[in-house]
Amino acid sequence: MSKILHIVPGTSDVANGMAVVARFLAKEQGDAEVVDLNHKTHKIHEKDAEEVWVHGMWLPKEWAACWKTLRAGKRLVRMTHGSLSPVYLKMQSPWMKRIVGPVEKYFLRKASRIVATCEAEKEWIEAYMGGRCSAVEVTDIKRFFDFGHVEQVGTCREGESGRRVDGGLHVLYLGRRHPLKGVEYLETALGKCGNVKLWKYGNMEIPNGEKEGIVFRVESEVCGEEKEKIWDWCDVLVLPTLSENFGLVVAEALERGKRVITTDGAPAWNHEIHETHEKGVWCGYGGRLIYLKGYRDGNPEFRVELLKGAILTIVE
Repeated sequence: MSKILHIVPGTSDVANGMAVVARFLAKEQGDAEVVDLNHKTHKIHEKDAEEVWVHGMWLPKEWAACWKTLRAGKRLVRMTHGSLSPVYLKMQSPWMKRIVGPVEKYFLRKASRIVATCEAEKEWIEAYMGGRCSAVEVTDIKRFFDFGHVEQVGTCREGESGRRVDGGLHVLYLGRRHPLKGVEYLETALGKCGNVKLWKYGNMEIPNGEKEGIVFRVESEVCGEEKEKIWDWCDVLVLPTLSENFGLVVAEALERGKRVITTDGAPAWNHEIHETHEKGVWCGYGGRLIYLKGYRDGNPEFRVELLKGAILTIVE
């Protein structure tokens, strides 16, 4: 296998899903190397890699990495990581579309191939490029996770409901605050569910002694032992996203046996659903994954009601 170089916009950012995926791929590819776009792209020509994967879009430093790759005569592979979803593109300013868009399209056309993380992302890329691009292939990121066990490994009582033995429920949102993540809809939905304690954004000690009701916390930029403590605390992970190419946090939660609520804003999980329930709630993975269809294109009130219904499905 040819030696491969992965270039990522920030390997030190623990919330950077691109870096996580790049490391998964590099490990699978054997001799592949992952470097930080901020520090080492000027040395692309010195690397003995024959193929360079540039992760992410829309940044001048990514274009520079693409240009240096092509100039060095190496094969260019692009991974867009959800940057071409219809929802994301709609948020872009007109100048971004008119000025930056043509530059990105140029480097996408020059790539030897483009890699998507799910079938939906492949469709987004092909639609954006109007059919004028290199072959788009899909790599299934789910293969890097172990979903073989279906029983919950947390402190929830198995069977009757998702509640803890003491009657409470610990709900977690793990990720950055961004308009596309939909955290505000989740906060509103939880406020309609009754007894809720809302933990503020930021890192905190793991709370102990909560009994009845729902305790909700938002966490970001955590890793290692601190992240594992948060997973131990969590009963239900909710990713109320409007746009996600994959949703690594969903895979991480399912791998740990947690109950998960996510939406059709993360279409990579659509094919894992096999049971239909009331109020537009679809379940899979033995009831551990609740997938909300119609959420992405619904109005704010509809999104809140879908999330509320999914949470009450677990509570009740």
